[in-house]
Amino acid sequence: GRYQSNDVTCNKCGHIMLKPNEKMTDVNIAIQMLNDAYKDTFDTAILVSADSDLSGVVTIIRKAFTDKKVILAFPPDRFSFELSKLASGFFVIGRANFAKSVFPDTVIKRDGYALKIPEKWK
Repeated sequence: GRYQSNDVTCNKCGHIMLKPNEKMTDVNIAIQMLNDAYKDTFDTAILVSADSDLSGVVTIIRKAFTDKKVILAFPPDRFSFELSKLASGFFVIGRANFAKSVFPDTVIKRDGYALKIPEKWK
């Protein structure tokens, strides 16, 4: 996906600021899941998300590829009742396990660029 900046106006002072808005990530995930299903590259897909926008792809894969399973892994403090009903199964990733899976605070790319975790995520 990508981020698109949208103007947001403060209700109190009228200041206009740019707010990033994520676009197309769910569409790209759905396309890749369908592509992988058609290419028969998985028996069981594990989808880490609570985004109900992905309900369509889960439904299609479960109906069109009855031999395949889609398991939902919900991030901490996130859950989708709709997705949980559609999936072959689901589980919630606990905070402790989630913390073990997080990248270090700084990751250096091959070109030397440093990717840093935002302070508010720590």
